[in-house]
Amino acid sequence: MFAVKRFIARIEKDFALIEAEELNHLKNVLRLKEGDEVIVINGDGNEYLGEIFKIDKNKAQIAIKSQKICENNPKNSISLFISAIKREKLELVVQKAVECGVKKLYIFESDFSAMKLSGERLSRYEKIMFSSLKQCERADAMKIEILSFKEMLSLFAKCKTKLFANEREGEPFEFSTLKNAKEIGILVGCEGGFSADEKKEILKCKPENISLGNRILRAETAAILLSGIASLFSGN
Repeated sequence: MFAVKRFIARIEKDFALIEAEELNHLKNVLRLKEGDEVIVINGDGNEYLGEIFKIDKNKAQIAIKSQKICENNPKNSISLFISAIKREKLELVVQKAVECGVKKLYIFESDFSAMKLSGERLSRYEKIMFSSLKQCERADAMKIEILSFKEMLSLFAKCKTKLFANEREGEPFEFSTLKNAKEIGILVGCEGGFSADEKKEILKCKPENISLGNRILRAETAAILLSGIASLFSGN
């Protein structure tokens, strides 16, 4: 039995519209026809089961038959804070953060950031986010926001459980203590790490100052690894 295919769509009351690249995938890749069932999502956390009732040049119209909250949505609130790394690596982090169950992704500039965020558009990252959302079969959109270092510190400080990946200076951490954690903040630096002054400010937030082992990990590796570990141990 084949799984019902999933698409990103615009939901309008009792019907949905599949357009653009999603329409091409439906028509020309999967070759679905009128009468076929599909699942559509729009990032609100729900799955909508529907039937294709019309396909034309610009859109496929879906008659929604039922909806339910997606069982694969993250159970906990995990926020990933990452200093701006090179764009292609940041795009990888966006994709994998969705798969790992991150609820919020905050990108900020630090002293050694490899990329300037002034004028950086979120649309590209949001497109990647929605594609990953569909692939991993969750239905709640991951929030993506660009912050200043000061704004990042303020939000990170408010997280109940704070994990700071502090290369060379971090200490071993017992991840099993995350079993009952419902709100986790993860902070990872860019390729060059954090400056001494930035580390002082971060440590004022009293995070868990953790090490991810003796080997120095790339920023994107550390972000993905720590997000996955936190998600698994917290039952996310």
